[in-house]
Parts: sequence; structure tokens; C-alpha cells
Amino acid sequence: MRYSVDNAGRLRKFIEVVRDKPMPAGAASVDWLKSNDFKDRQDAQFLDILELLDFVDADRKPNRNWVAFQDKSKSTSVMAKVLRERYSFMFQRHPDAYNQSDTNLQKVFMERKMEKEQAGRAVKTFKTLLQFAGWM
Repeated sequence: MRYSVDNAGRLRKFIEVVRDKPMPAGAASVDWLKSNDFKDRQDAQFLDILELLDFVDADRKPNRNWVAFQDKSKSTSVMAKVLRERYSFMFQRHPDAYNQSDTNLQKVFMERKMEKEQAGRAVKTFKTLLQFAGWM
């Protein structure tokens, strides 16, 4: 599973699109990304983030989690629930993972056999996603 992206700032914009813009009619794809101004080659990694967040099914079609995330009254609680599930290893180690230092979070990722640089990107990705859960 992919836990990191190369550009956390663009990830933030992407999650805003996921929350605020219409879902793709079919599968989330590179073409759908491009239609939402994510035209850089590296932006394709955001499709993996949809899988990480369990917002798409095996065919990358939006599922109930994506639908629920788009409901403004539920979006932060949906993201919090998904993050607790998909980053369960982090919350098992640090029940208040949303409050931990970058160093503490990076150690957990490194224990999962990530190189230091990749673990650093994973921390930035995690912290970006946490912003949508209302913890930060």
C-alpha cells in the first residue's frame, strides 16, 4: 500500500477536489485527474491514495466512503474513521498519532521497512490527510 506522495501540497488540493467536486462517472482514472487539473505525471499517485483511503473499490469506482466524505456534515468524521482503520499500525503505537511529532511518526514508518526519506514523505502525507479529519 502506498503511504506517501511526492508533493503534500498538491495532495491537499487533490483531497479538496475529492471532497468538493463531482465524483467520476465511472472509475477514478488519469483522465479524471486531468479533468480536475492534475496533469503532472506524478499526480497519478493520487489514485493510490484513493485506494489507501478506501474511497474506491477494486475497479477504482467511488464507494460509500467517498460519498460520505462529500457530505460536509460528515467529512471530518469519515476521514478520521478511515485514517484510524488504514493507519491502524500508527494508532496502535500512538493512540494520539494526530498529536505526535514528525520524528515519532517517522520512526513508525521506518519500522515498516521504509527508508528515511520515504518515511519522511509518508509523515507529510499522513499529516496532510489528518487536516481533513479535523485533528490538526
